[in-house]
Amino acid sequence: MFLTSGYQTASNNHGQSPVGTPSIIGMDNDVSTQLALHLTPITNAIGYEVQILIANVWTTVKFSSQARTIILIGLTTGTVVQVRARALGGSTGESDWSVPSSSIVD
Repeated sequence: MFLTSGYQTASNNHGQSPVGTPSIIGMDNDVSTQLALHLTPITNAIGYEVQILIANVWTTVKFSSQARTIILIGLTTGTVVQVRARALGGSTGESDWSVPSSSIVD
């Protein structure tokens, strides 16, 4: 005999719709070999993934729970880096990647 509560099963994914795609609104070189990345906050995002382009391959360098300032460390002084980000969460698990942005590392 199979017993049931009568309730439908519930997903543990709390987002009812896909999360939006963040935009890179700035990158600062306040400290040598570091970049401070600023993204548009996305409603219902549980975090953000950041990648940089290294030898023509996008490599994840940081996961962050907030978008206001994400510090990227250990970068090479004098190099031009391309950075992109995406929001995590929602019904699909992640957003599309942002438009890449470039900066020179001081």
